[in-house]
Amino acid sequence: MGHKRTWRSGVGIAALVGAVPISLGLPIEPVSAQSRTEINIPAGRLSSAIRTLSRQSGVSIATNERGVRQVRSRAVRGNLSAGEALRRLLAGTPYRAVEIGGGAYRIERRPAPARVTRSSNPAPRPTAAPPPPPLPPPQPIIVEATKRAASDTDYAGGIKVLDLNTPGLLSEAARLDELLASVPSVNGTALGSGRNKVFLRGIADSSFNGPTQSTIGLYLGEQRIIFSAPNPNLRLVDVETIELLEGPQGSLYGAGTLAGLLRVNPRSPDPSGIEGDAWASAALTQGGGESWDVGGVLNVPVSSSSAVRVVGYSGEEGGYIDDLPDNPNGPNAARTDINSSEFYGGRGSFSLDLDPDWSVELSGFGQHIRQRDGQYVDASFDGLARSDLVAQPFLGRIYGGAFTVHGYLGDAQLVSTTGIVDNHLRTTFDSSVLTDDPSRQAFRETREMRLLSHETRLSGGSPEQFDWLIGVGALRDRDEISQLVTNLGEGNNPPPFARQRFKLDEFAVFGEASYRFAQQFSLTGGARLLHTRSTGERSFGPDTIVEPRNGSRLLPTAALSWHPDPDTIIYARYQQGFRTGGVTIERDPGGEPDTARFDPDRIRSYEMGVRGTSNGPIRLRYSATAHHSNWRDIQADLIDAQGFPITRNIGDGQIWSVDASLGLETLNGWRLDLAAAYNDTEVDRLDAMDNIIRTSIPNVPEFSASARLAREWDVGENLLGLAVSGRYQGRSFLDLDQRVRAQQGDFGSIDASAWWDNGTVELRLQASNLTNTQGNRFAFGNPFTARTEDQQTPLRPFTVQAQIRLRH
Repeated sequence: MGHKRTWRSGVGIAALVGAVPISLGLPIEPVSAQSRTEINIPAGRLSSAIRTLSRQSGVSIATNERGVRQVRSRAVRGNLSAGEALRRLLAGTPYRAVEIGGGAYRIERRPAPARVTRSSNPAPRPTAAPPPPPLPPPQPIIVEATKRAASDTDYAGGIKVLDLNTPGLLSEAARLDELLASVPSVNGTALGSGRNKVFLRGIADSSFNGPTQSTIGLYLGEQRIIFSAPNPNLRLVDVETIELLEGPQGSLYGAGTLAGLLRVNPRSPDPSGIEGDAWASAALTQGGGESWDVGGVLNVPVSSSSAVRVVGYSGEEGGYIDDLPDNPNGPNAARTDINSSEFYGGRGSFSLDLDPDWSVELSGFGQHIRQRDGQYVDASFDGLARSDLVAQPFLGRIYGGAFTVHGYLGDAQLVSTTGIVDNHLRTTFDSSVLTDDPSRQAFRETREMRLLSHETRLSGGSPEQFDWLIGVGALRDRDEISQLVTNLGEGNNPPPFARQRFKLDEFAVFGEASYRFAQQFSLTGGARLLHTRSTGERSFGPDTIVEPRNGSRLLPTAALSWHPDPDTIIYARYQQGFRTGGVTIERDPGGEPDTARFDPDRIRSYEMGVRGTSNGPIRLRYSATAHHSNWRDIQADLIDAQGFPITRNIGDGQIWSVDASLGLETLNGWRLDLAAAYNDTEVDRLDAMDNIIRTSIPNVPEFSASARLAREWDVGENLLGLAVSGRYQGRSFLDLDQRVRAQQGDFGSIDASAWWDNGTVELRLQASNLTNTQGNRFAFGNPFTARTEDQQTPLRPFTVQAQIRLRH
């Protein structure tokens, strides 16, 4: 009956449009604001928390502030009055509660602190100035990737939350790759936008792209968007935070999260009012082409309880590498800035609040990337140049959509998401080296991937006592690879000489719970039981269906944490993860293709860490973790002796890593962020003679670090900001085979930015790679000539970007 009354209250709110711009709660009957009742509000979005408080306390709470949906709030529990619960709920947020009579409250933005104006006849200074007040409490960091919207000081594991509202962090329409490059514990390949792998905690398989499952799980909100594909490099337009949940994360997320989880949290539709945002930017690169991008965001209420939010963007990144022919008088003319790329994309979502307890959201996204040619150079040439007979473009398209339901069953929160993603990748390499005659030849590979996924979960309880999570999940991944060799300039192209399909189904049940068995100690345990079914088939040579493979696996996790104070956690954690096996195309010595299997790999991880916040004249955020992983039957995408892509299990590995971060914020607006990571890795591999060769894991720098210093000033009614940042990437290696390794990394770069903002117009000037460092990032160029050329992948040279942004 309680839920029926709540539903009728929600209908009443919708009928009384105009009473307040947005109503977050309606009492069932008048109740004193000072009456105490049992309050149980989990950490999560502030708008949902206010609705829950209104329902539990019976007190009306209203607001016309647009931003409450974008703010996180900490958990509030206990026998409290509505006023006290609101005070705790809003602590550290930009909002306050004002009592408006009759026991009701209005949520409004806190007033800006009064500015002190200088007088021509200043009063005498006091002999002893009072001590400066401490900084206001920090806004809680709520991590939704834990599937329980836990505070960062409640989660016993490694996490990083990158807030895109941090002053001067990134320009609008920045790339995911660009943001991750600032995190020392994250590294990846640099083959090109939309075709790179992301590695975390030293868990890296190889530089090459193949049918192996990714070592990380990538999510857009609640939707999983990749399985065996590289990072699509989504533009971070209208995105609130990026969460990194360090792995393995097998118990929560299943197969393919050996290194962890990366979750992009876009802003949600807001029915409280129309909101608009538009920008345009232009950039110049030293020795390269021009770059530009434009885009916009529009939020439109449909009713008092529903809204639509759309995002669109487009642009071009100028190239900075030239293709110089060996013979300037030959038939092939020189080409400049060949690695330019263009992109466009968008995102849209519609949300509807059915009543204070239930809401639905329908969302979709898409992005298209076209790179004109590869972004590598031949070190034997002067400058950033190389020589090829065939252009090597790349095309990447990704489209997807999801339907999500949020609600409460009693005091348990339900989240259910169903999604679909189509991913298309087309890669071309110059394979002329394989021919004996002077004709030009191109190797083209096309991959068509479709991912269907579903998850429904329930969570409840209190982190201060006992909280829990249970759920079910299912996914189906289809990956079709076509490979074609084309002799350019001749009459007929040969037919596709290799085509392979691989299908995988996964079904799972999972759960996790934490118990506070003493005032300061918690024990966490969980597991995922999953069953996989896979099959592969080929359409070259005799029609062959690879025998289906079925298997079940239990992935447990356990953690012990100590909370010496509410803002600190010290923990130890054990986790497991794995990747499914699959099929790959290999070739015999005569070059004929065949199908081969590779087996699943698995990892066990042991971790200890500390994370916390201290407040005062200087606010500190700090974290440190030490991690060891035991990795068995490592899957790796490789190239064979001729340069064709293959996938194999290469051996067993060990990983030891340490990473730490420190953030300082002062009363006068200075902010300093420091971070560093150290990795010690090894892998035992078998060579062609079955000898064990011990090397470090490829693509993992031994040491990386970053630093960032920023400051904002109030100038009249305007805001002026400056930031400077630097990063260092340590030495790593690219494995061409068991004995041939190419050195990469060991470079640093410095960036700087300045911005002016009056609330409606923002102007930004950004300079990247101020030292014009060339470096050699973790990638290769052309697999068919990688053994015979000194291929390097340089950083983008010194670049200056100017941007204007308009808000409404």
